[in-house]
Amino acid sequence: MNSISQAYRQACREIDLPPVEKELFLKLLREISVNAARSQKAWHIKKDFMTLWFISAGRFPLLATSPHSAVIATWVTSHLPFELTTEEQQSLWI
Repeated sequence: MNSISQAYRQACREIDLPPVEKELFLKLLREISVNAARSQKAWHIKKDFMTLWFISAGRFPLLATSPHSAVIATWVTSHLPFELTTEEQQSLWI
């Protein structure tokens, strides 16, 4: 299992997004990391990840409305150490 910092570095290299969306997505990953440390939650545990995501993603409404939000959701779900249901994947940007 990768740490959130490893996931961040991997996203820097892999995710194919326009510069603005990429910068916002990387800020979102940093925010999740900070919130995980502050709240003592583990990003690799599904329940904790969903909580961390919703706490953090709300600060980045441009990502939710971006035409690239599906690319981000796909990248996120493919790099988690657990499965998300279709409903959970769709709820990432609600």
